[in-house]
Amino acid sequence: MGFTGLINRSRAGDMASGWISNIWARFQAYWPHLPEEAMQHPPVSFSVPKTQLAVASLIINLLSLALPILTLQVYDRLLVSQNIGTLRVLASGVVVVVFLDIILRLGRSYIIGWAGAAYEHAVSCNAMRHILGAELAPLENEGVGAHLQRMNAVGKMREFLSGQALVTLIDLPFVLIFLTLIFYLTGWLVLVPLGLLALFTGAAIWLGKALKQALEKHDEADNGRMNFIIEALEGVHSLKSLALEPFFQRRFEAYQNRASAASLDLGRVNTLAVMLGTLFSQAMMIAVVAFGAPMAMEGTITLGTMIAVVILSSRVTQPVQRALGLWTRYQDFRLARADIGKTFALPVVERFDPEQLGEKEGRVEIRDLNFSYNEKEEPLLRNINLTLNRGDVISISGDRGTGKTTLLKLLAGLYTPSSGEVLIDGVPATRYPARELVRHIGYLPMDGMIFRGTIWDNISAFGEHDARSVSEIVQLLGLDAAIKNLPAGYDTKLEGGQSDAVAPGLRQRIALARALAAKPRVILFGNADRALDKEGYNRVYRLLARLRGKATMVIVTDDRNIARLARTHYVLTAGTLVEQFSAGDDSRHDILPYQELRL
Repeated sequence: MGFTGLINRSRAGDMASGWISNIWARFQAYWPHLPEEAMQHPPVSFSVPKTQLAVASLIINLLSLALPILTLQVYDRLLVSQNIGTLRVLASGVVVVVFLDIILRLGRSYIIGWAGAAYEHAVSCNAMRHILGAELAPLENEGVGAHLQRMNAVGKMREFLSGQALVTLIDLPFVLIFLTLIFYLTGWLVLVPLGLLALFTGAAIWLGKALKQALEKHDEADNGRMNFIIEALEGVHSLKSLALEPFFQRRFEAYQNRASAASLDLGRVNTLAVMLGTLFSQAMMIAVVAFGAPMAMEGTITLGTMIAVVILSSRVTQPVQRALGLWTRYQDFRLARADIGKTFALPVVERFDPEQLGEKEGRVEIRDLNFSYNEKEEPLLRNINLTLNRGDVISISGDRGTGKTTLLKLLAGLYTPSSGEVLIDGVPATRYPARELVRHIGYLPMDGMIFRGTIWDNISAFGEHDARSVSEIVQLLGLDAAIKNLPAGYDTKLEGGQSDAVAPGLRQRIALARALAAKPRVILFGNADRALDKEGYNRVYRLLARLRGKATMVIVTDDRNIARLARTHYVLTAGTLVEQFSAGDDSRHDILPYQELRL
C-alpha cells in the first residue's frame, strides 16, 4: 500500500496524529513554555497545526529521494542500455515529483506563516490584557522600556513556536535515512559525512553558547537605552528649560556606545553562524567528491552511484543547516520567553462580578491599612483607619513624600494594600471591575492623562459615558465654549503630548470631565488645581462646592480655598493619619442631588 493511501485511512490517520502530538509534546517538554494564560484566554487562543505540517514534511522528505534514485537509474542502466522510452517516463515522473514538492513547500510555508501570525496575535493580546489587569505597584517597579522590550519579545518567539521547530524535528530523522542509503551504496564512504556532522555539531554547540551571551548583553544594553530615551522624551520640556541638553547628550552617547558594542558582538556571532552553515555545505560536497571520485575511477562504485551520493550528501546538509538555525534562534527564544514570562508573572487581582456590587452610596472604610512599594522596605503607610459616610469631605496635608498621593491611589483601587483593607461601599477597591470602579470613584490627579483621539473621545472615555452625562459635565466645567472655539471643535485631534493644540488648563479640564462624567459618589482630589488656568480653577472650585454633602470627597491640595471645603482636616506624618481639627457641620448647602446638577 502506498504512503498516500495509508494516510487517507481514518484509523491510520488517527494513529499518525496521535504520534505527532506525542512527539511535539515531548519536544516542548525540553523547553518550558509560557504560562497557560499566555495562550488560553478566549477568544484569543492559538495552537500549532501539527498534523498538517507533519504530513507535508514527511511527504516532502520522501519525494526528495526521487532525484538521487533517478540519477542512479539513468547513469547506471538507461544510458548503458540506451532505453529512451524509459528515460522519458522517469523524467516525466521527476517533473511531477518536483511540481508536487513545490506545491507542498508553498503550502507548508503558508501554514507556518499563518501560524506565526496567529501566535503573535494571541500572545500579544493576552500580554496586553494581563498588563492592563495587573496590579499597578509591581508594574511601576520597572521602566516603560522594559515593558516595551517584553512586548517586542513576542515577535522573536513566533518563528520558533509557529511550527518551524516541528518541521525541523521531522526533517532530522531523514538525515539517518540519507546516511543509510549512502552506506548501502558506498560502504565506508559514509564516514565522511558522519565525521563532518560530528565537527559541525560541536561547533554549533559552542556557537549557541556564544550567541546566548551576546544576546543577553545586547538586550540589557538595548533595554537601558530605550528606558533613557523614554525618560528624555517624557521630560523634554524640563530638560530644555534647565539647559540640560549637553548632559543628556553625553548620557545618551554612553548608552548608545554600549548598545553599539553589543550589536557588533551579536552581528559577529550571527555572521559566524551563517558562515558555518555555508562552510558545512561546501565542505560536505568537496569531501564526498574527494573521497568518492577515486572509488569511481577504480570501479568500486559506478558513476551513477557517485552522483547519487553527492545529491544525498546535499540532502543531509539541508536539515542540519536548518537545525543550526533553530539552535541559534533558540538562544534568542529563551531570552524572549523569559522576558514575556515576567509580564505574565505580574500579579493580577480578581474582580467581582458586577451583580455582586451594591448601589453607589459613597461610603469609604480604611481598616488597618499598611502599604509599602517594596517588601524589603519600611511601610510608607502604617495602621491607617478611617471611615467616611456619604457627603463627608476631608482634606489631607503633609510634607512631600509622606504618601498622600499613594493613599489616594489606594483609595482609587490602583494599588493593593500590603495588609489591611480599603472598602468602597463595602467592596475592596481593587476588586471592582474597571467599568464599575469609575462609577464609584472619581480620581482627579495633578496632571490628568490625555489619550490619543478626539476631545470627545477623551471626555466620553471613548464612548463609555453617555452623551447626556458628557454634555452635563462639559457645561459644569465651562468646556463647551472653549472647545467650540477650536477649529475642529469636539473633533479636535489630541496626541496626549505637549504638542496638542489646546492650552494646558483646557487639557486638565478635559481630563477632569472624563473622571466626573460617570458621576462617582467618591471624589479623590489630588492637587488637580495645579494645572488649571484661572477660569478652570473657578469652575472646578464652584463644582466642588456644589458637591459638598452630596459626594464623599478626599482632598489633597496646597490651595487654601479648596482646602476650606473640607469639614475635617488630617495630617499624614510618619506614615500615620492624624486628625488635626474639624470645621463642624455649618457649611452644608441645600443643593440639587448630584444626578440632577444643572447650570
